[in-house]
Amino acid sequence: MATEPRSRPDQRLPQLERTESFAPARAMEPLIDSMDLKQIRCFVAAYEEGSFSRAAVREHCTQPGLSVYIQRLETMLAHRLFDRKARGVTPTIAGRHFYACCADVLKSVSIAKQRMLDMARNVATGINVGVSPTVFKGVLPWMLPDYLSAHPYVDVRLAEAYSGTLTEWVVSGEVQVAIVTKPPVHLGLETTHFFRDRLVLVTRGTGTPQKDRRTRRRSASELQNMKLILPSPRHSLRQVIEAAALRLGSAGSGRILEIDGMLGTLALVRNSDWATVVASIAVADEVKQGKLVAEPIYEPELWLDFYLIHTKDVLLSSACQDFLQWLRETIARVAKTQGPSCQAKVARVRLGAAEVV
Repeated sequence: MATEPRSRPDQRLPQLERTESFAPARAMEPLIDSMDLKQIRCFVAAYEEGSFSRAAVREHCTQPGLSVYIQRLETMLAHRLFDRKARGVTPTIAGRHFYACCADVLKSVSIAKQRMLDMARNVATGINVGVSPTVFKGVLPWMLPDYLSAHPYVDVRLAEAYSGTLTEWVVSGEVQVAIVTKPPVHLGLETTHFFRDRLVLVTRGTGTPQKDRRTRRRSASELQNMKLILPSPRHSLRQVIEAAALRLGSAGSGRILEIDGMLGTLALVRNSDWATVVASIAVADEVKQGKLVAEPIYEPELWLDFYLIHTKDVLLSSACQDFLQWLRETIARVAKTQGPSCQAKVARVRLGAAEVV
């Protein structure tokens, strides 16, 4: 019985697995020319979300429609891009290579669009920024009046929420950029350190402005014996505190009251013997007025880091970059003018890097 001769090792060429190939590449060239941005966006969304259903929600389309886009792409490229599983999708080797190219394409499109807007001197624009309660209360009241006066043609929309919600809004496109307290693990997001602030124990003040008052320091272990108002455990602030203070509310008269809202928390502190823990910049103005007392926590010192996040395919507009620069300058100014009660440290944000100043 005749057998086919074996090819020598030096004659073998590297090939993709047969299961990933649909048709010869030359036959697919006319189809590849018809690829559009919608298909690329759907693929990127499916890759980053690991699910066709979540990708469809993100791209504001139906799941069957998104599946059709992916199938057409796979036919065009002559490669399977995903392995379909019951709990989602996993990219193939070809899918991973294609994602790297698509991410660059979407970013280039965003850069081109923004450059054209800047060349046209389109000063009438809008920005949509998400911020945490700390930034909203401690920084924006001092910044917004002057910023809006200096930028009469910029429409500003601000959304206040905790980090998890803000991250979801950035991914879905509801906000362009957000400042969060927990760096999200998401393939489609670019994360840069923005600033950090020391956590302080906040209690009711006397109502009399305190000048040059020496602040008492509190050991983290003391928090176990106190009546504390804290956000629920899913929030990064609570996680930072509990990582250092062991079992909160477990000793003596220690108790925990969970409130997911800064305004309600501080109102209760001002009118009771309950305390809370927040970033110093959030209460610096009320501490200076004597409405609240803020005491730094040590053994160990507790710090909260804030991060700037946006999707990788979004180039921030000149108006948005200017807004963030004003925000950085205001944080630095508040930290300087409010004295020792505020210990925020600003980071200089650059593309691909962050430097604390």
